Amino acid sequence: MKSTKIVIALLLFATALTAKAAPLLNGLALEQQFNKDRYIAAVYSERLASDVNALLDNNTPRSLQVRIIADNLSARRFRNQWMEGIAINNPSNTLTMQAENMVTFANLFKGRLKTGDQLRIDFAADTGTTSISLNDILLGTIENREFFNTLLRAWIGPVPPSTDFRDNLLKAGQADSGLLATFEGLQPEAGRVAEIAAQVDEQEATEQTASTNTKPEEPAKPELAQVAAISKIKPGLADIPPPTLASIGTPAVDSPASARPQPQSQTAAANIVQPKPLKPTTTRPAAPPMDEDELEEEDEAPLTADMILARQIYHSMLLRHTFKHISYPKRALDRGQEGSVRLNVTIDNKGNVKDVTTVQESRYASLNREALDAVERAGPYPATPEQLKMNEYRFSVPITFRLPN
Repeated sequence: MKSTKIVIALLLFATALTAKAAPLLNGLALEQQFNKDRYIAAVYSERLASDVNALLDNNTPRSLQVRIIADNLSARRFRNQWMEGIAINNPSNTLTMQAENMVTFANLFKGRLKTGDQLRIDFAADTGTTSISLNDILLGTIENREFFNTLLRAWIGPVPPSTDFRDNLLKAGQADSGLLATFEGLQPEAGRVAEIAAQVDEQEATEQTASTNTKPEEPAKPELAQVAAISKIKPGLADIPPPTLASIGTPAVDSPASARPQPQSQTAAANIVQPKPLKPTTTRPAAPPMDEDELEEEDEAPLTADMILARQIYHSMLLRHTFKHISYPKRALDRGQEGSVRLNVTIDNKGNVKDVTTVQESRYASLNREALDAVERAGPYPATPEQLKMNEYRFSVPITFRLPN
């Protein structure tokens, strides 16, 4: 009898340990810009998966982690890149419902991220709460069961930073050993941990002082009329097709009738114009790396839910507009060449293209050149919405050239 009780106790103990076990490393992905390592992203899950839908299971505890490699990384630029990914990988109704939570999330990012910093975003499946911490210092929590997936889709959705980035996060535990060693070696210094703790304490003290010195007010909410007006810019803007140009799709209406026949697209990326003849030039070089300390951060008005929603919908509009002008280069098509390209584009408030730089290149000159040419053909872009009140608008364009299986 006694031995039976011991066995039962051990089984219960093992079950308890399993229930509280930390999620397993599902995959790691390296983020680079201008051929410089910026950070390593990681996805942890209690259940390893190579399928996107399995990894988006809200009944599974999961965690997103980012460890900074760069000496200095603007927290705002990092945040804005993530929010761009959120905008183009989530349906419009999700963006509308999560607008207030996105304000909370965005306001957690201040100053600069340093080498070794560890950002953690943990999802508790039992409560539906998402917790955000930096170097194990809690920054904030968001109590919404759908919010974690809103963030995760930016990494593994149909339009990830690159196909390699997404594929490496979907390794089901088979992460690259060299990258894992680098990831595990990135640790914050004690002084940096103390710095973050002091910043959080100062922020909490400021908020407490402000709350005691002012009368309680109703929290600011986006005007329904404003949200409705933004949403009517164009229905379903966030639901853009993946830019996986598996094939070139149906010719646009204004394309020449004599154009060569196109293979049937496997995605909704239709109405793509015919390619111009490739220019007999080499690929335009990417802009040289710039020290972010030398870059002036643009003035930014306080974030509100309607402003975030306007930016997300506008960004989706710009990408949809760009994708209509992308064609699979015949040279690459004939040679079976695939790859991902990411561009940074700056337009003025009337939509005129002011600057285009290549952040990430593929291995093939024709794909890189086509991505740049597509942006040039796409100009002028739709004008900046009045809600944003910006003289210039900067956005990134991830483009994946992929052939049908």
